[in-house]
Amino acid sequence: MNEYYARDISKKRRIVNKMKGNSGVPLSPPPYGYIKNPEDPLFWVIDPEAAAVVRRIYQMALDGYGLAETAAALEKDGVFNPTYYWRSKGTSRGGSKSTVEPTKWGHTTIKKILTLQEYCGDVINFKSYSKSYKMKKRIENPEENRAIFLNVHEAIIDRPTWEKVQSMKKGTRRRRPTVTQEPSVFSGYLKCPECGGNLNFHFNQGNHDIKFFSCQNHNSGLRKCSKTHYIRLEFLERVVLYEVNRLASFANEYEDDFIKAMMGRSAKVTENERARKQRELDGLLARDKELDGLFERLYEDNVSQKISDARFAKMSQRYEQEQGENAKRIKALRLELKKSKGKRMDVDTFLETVRRYTNATEITQRMVAELIDHIDVYHTEKQDGVTTQHITIYYNCIGTFSVPDCRKIPAAEITMGTRKGVAVSYSPERIAV
Repeated sequence: MNEYYARDISKKRRIVNKMKGNSGVPLSPPPYGYIKNPEDPLFWVIDPEAAAVVRRIYQMALDGYGLAETAAALEKDGVFNPTYYWRSKGTSRGGSKSTVEPTKWGHTTIKKILTLQEYCGDVINFKSYSKSYKMKKRIENPEENRAIFLNVHEAIIDRPTWEKVQSMKKGTRRRRPTVTQEPSVFSGYLKCPECGGNLNFHFNQGNHDIKFFSCQNHNSGLRKCSKTHYIRLEFLERVVLYEVNRLASFANEYEDDFIKAMMGRSAKVTENERARKQRELDGLLARDKELDGLFERLYEDNVSQKISDARFAKMSQRYEQEQGENAKRIKALRLELKKSKGKRMDVDTFLETVRRYTNATEITQRMVAELIDHIDVYHTEKQDGVTTQHITIYYNCIGTFSVPDCRKIPAAEITMGTRKGVAVSYSPERIAV
């Protein structure tokens, strides 16, 4: 009887959690940076003091600081880590009690903060699960089985910033050079269009002032790439700075044309498509809620022996199969709606970011992080005695963009001599070096 009671309570608890989780109510306590809403404890509000630390961590990530550097900076400034911060506020949190110093920050804590989608204002339920009420171990749930609700509470980090930090953390970074001790701001952003690998940062052994990038797969044992895709750092910096200045000038002088080119299609078509998807999503969510109720009543009928175990198994399997199919479609629709909703916001944010770099005089880590997604560097080609090398800049949110010839934005060529006495030049019309 004890075994039966425990199993029965577990099933009912799972059903209630599933209903709450699918309705958008957070199933977990608020992360560092949020507290429970005093007026409605089911939801979260921003904790200003902790949120300021979260914003600082994300800004340091955009500025190129690593996990260890960020942790050291917070410790130096005497910032309490999340465990001691909650303890100082009288908030009880589960888990083991930390014995480290109050201002000691760990790498894993910084990494977790930099990956939490909740800071965008979202609620993510069913991140983990347990196989049985007899097991206390939590198992990570695949992303396709999670329930994601966008913009439920106020965001600490805007979505473009969060997504940019995620893309930065995914890329592999080359180990800092032992001689120069200065990594390039382009490390992790240059791609080989032939093999898809990164271009690694190097310096000339005979002259450390000559710094360059080349494909990581060319000199590897597998020889996945047949060409070096070599490009000089100094020349790349001049080209990218020139293109950023041209883009900023075009955005300032021809804002309407810039926005029109970015949007791609009219707002009316986009809104109609979004409304259609929203109606489909609402219908699926209503059906999912209805299925939860049907399953709960079906379970109670089985417990009271109104229906047989065989009938219960057959009907519950059918309901679960329908819910599984609906869950996949719900996830796809939410992702599509998220992209369509953020499209205009991303363009406006990108336009504002571009304007900040009007008349910029140097390339910085933050500029590259905010503006550029990646740069394709092609290998040099020789035609009719002329050697050219094409590069393609992919900007955040908008992809590739060639600034049209405008009277107020004259084009110019960039020329630089090499150590072998060969002059290389860049022409924006050809987008080549």
